Amino acid sequence: MSDRQDHHQALQALYLSSASGAWVRPNLDLESGVCSVSVRLTPEASTPWGPVKDTVIFQLLLDSAALAANTQETSLLVKCDKFEFSPFQPLHECRVASVSRVSHFSLHRWTVESTLYDDAEKEISWGRSWFSRSDVLLKTIAPYKNQFLKLRQDWSK
Repeated sequence: MSDRQDHHQALQALYLSSASGAWVRPNLDLESGVCSVSVRLTPEASTPWGPVKDTVIFQLLLDSAALAANTQETSLLVKCDKFEFSPFQPLHECRVASVSRVSHFSLHRWTVESTLYDDAEKEISWGRSWFSRSDVLLKTIAPYKNQFLKLRQDWSK
């Protein structure tokens, strides 16, 4: 397995270990500069009057954007400097996918475009975000480090 694939699997382990990953049970697809997070939205994601909470939509867009940017940064965790997202169509309990792509990058900065789709592949919302490197080494974060070490283990001995 390549270093890049190991990095993507370690990012996936890091994300799935988070509290948000636990309650929504996301499916992740990572490639260099691209991330798709798909989830089945449950009643817990909805407001008392029915539609899905805007904070859930925001978090899905932000999570996939951060992962897309971090697929291109292999040593430090990226941090979001700015995030914008559009008004969106009302959304009820269904399966959604937040797809993010790095649209521009330089040595220290990434611009990411994100779109949230419902299960009929209708665009629900979009976001644009700007990321830079943080001071946090990825290999100091336990879920990332543990997965990376597990992938590097020589099981033939």
